[in-house]
Amino acid sequence: MALLEQMVGAYEAWMPHQQREWYTAGERRALAVQEMRPHAEHTANAEFGAGFRDHLKPLGGPDVPDPLAWANRRVEFGDGHWSVAGIRFLGLDPEKPFVHVVATSVPPQHDRLGKYAEQLHREFADFGPLAIRFELPNPPEDADIDQWIIAGLVSELRQKPRRPHHERVRLTPADPAETAEYADEVLGNVARQRPEVRTWTEAATLEQLQHCADTGALRQIEVDGQRAGIIAAARDDANGMRGFQVYEFLLDDVARGRGLAPAAMQLLCDVLPAQTGDTLWGTVHVGNGPSIGNALAVGREKTAAFVWVQRRGEL
Repeated sequence: MALLEQMVGAYEAWMPHQQREWYTAGERRALAVQEMRPHAEHTANAEFGAGFRDHLKPLGGPDVPDPLAWANRRVEFGDGHWSVAGIRFLGLDPEKPFVHVVATSVPPQHDRLGKYAEQLHREFADFGPLAIRFELPNPPEDADIDQWIIAGLVSELRQKPRRPHHERVRLTPADPAETAEYADEVLGNVARQRPEVRTWTEAATLEQLQHCADTGALRQIEVDGQRAGIIAAARDDANGMRGFQVYEFLLDDVARGRGLAPAAMQLLCDVLPAQTGDTLWGTVHVGNGPSIGNALAVGREKTAAFVWVQRRGEL
């Protein structure tokens, strides 16, 4: 069986129950192929590995000369299971190496992952990984979570009752260049009050904002007619889903903490050019309680999470 086919089958087995409800078997298969193909192409790929190594070198990356060490690799476990995994660096910080498991035949059961993570630590010992990361469907709340994946079908989100204060909130089209400057300003305001935000949030790039504008979903938030923030999304079929990723959602001082965020997100759903089966999804750091709460308030669900296993240091 070809590597891609094996990875696709394993990825399908790890899909959250929500995606099994949202998509037919054929749709899930196609989405899994789309997700796994680039990872399969980067497996045992010396050219990819050399490029990754050389990109990290000026940043102080580890001295591991073999390009194949930097590529994804297939790891066989003693019980017959396998995984495809690769070295990664959180925020491209060479001091924060970890191993990301792309696909595995191991069952998606949190309490069974430890022994496999131990072997992956040994396989990638040259990099000194601080943890092994799995994208685990429907994980327990007490897992060591890096980021939640929170998603909902746009068609269903549009049917939810309107949140309080929705009549005070309006979205207007925004310019990418002006938005990029404003986003930096708003994020700075937020970080002054909550410095920890800088550890998991950065403003969207101009290129990302242009992508959102091209989608028709780059919007300025107005509250009572006053500029109060930014919300933006763009089509990004990923994580086994079709739909739109939230790239930016910032409220300025005049609106933050007043229960207005869910209303803005509902208005964003109204303007998305969504088709049947399209979701609104995003990854949210586990420490970002307000964003998690806002996402859940409009009907999105925690479908999966990037989970640390056998952590050996701070990430």
